[in-house]
Amino acid sequence: MEILKLQFLKFIKYNYFDKHITKINRAKLLPMHESIITLSDNSKIELLGNFKMNANAKKRRICRSALCRIDKDGKLRVGSNGKSFQLYYGCDVIVFSGGELILKSGFCNSDTKIRCKEKITIGEDVVISHNVTIEDYDGHQLYNILENGTKEKLNISAPITIGDHVWIGAKATILKGVNVGDGAVIAAGSVVTSDIPAHCLCAGVPAKVIRENVEWE
Repeated sequence: MEILKLQFLKFIKYNYFDKHITKINRAKLLPMHESIITLSDNSKIELLGNFKMNANAKKRRICRSALCRIDKDGKLRVGSNGKSFQLYYGCDVIVFSGGELILKSGFCNSDTKIRCKEKITIGEDVVISHNVTIEDYDGHQLYNILENGTKEKLNISAPITIGDHVWIGAKATILKGVNVGDGAVIAAGSVVTSDIPAHCLCAGVPAKVIRENVEWE
């Protein structure tokens, strides 16, 4: 039964005593077995719908973990109009200092990684398959060394926006500055480095539109 997989002490702590978390109506944070939640100074989680972590947790002590870490001044907003978002086992979500992550509704399948330094918005009814990576920065700063010895930044972080009813296939990577339109489909293994229009199927490295006017269910 689902209720037997719930970490009751964490559930009580995060839903009734943790000042980092605000809830709208009856929204709840649901930490299933082996959910790891780390909140730093001034970090915030706003729940507009249920946030279920490690949603496919198995029995105690043999379950893989799911991680959600919000660094100092980071913000996480979950849910939309009462709709919920779920993280499956192996998911690893980090909002770095000052970043803002919005997860409206849908789910991330196993081993998906989200790294938010600036802002990432994931819309409603979004399906994210396993081993997907979504990052709005490059991990390390790259510089151009000028003749006078000064440094010029080359890789600047940039927000990512993923629209409503988007399907992201297994092992896809979505990089900084990308906007994915409503109803789009990202094929497995794609590396998305530029905008994808609504209702388009894209594939490849780097990803390109290979079919327009698609619909999925």
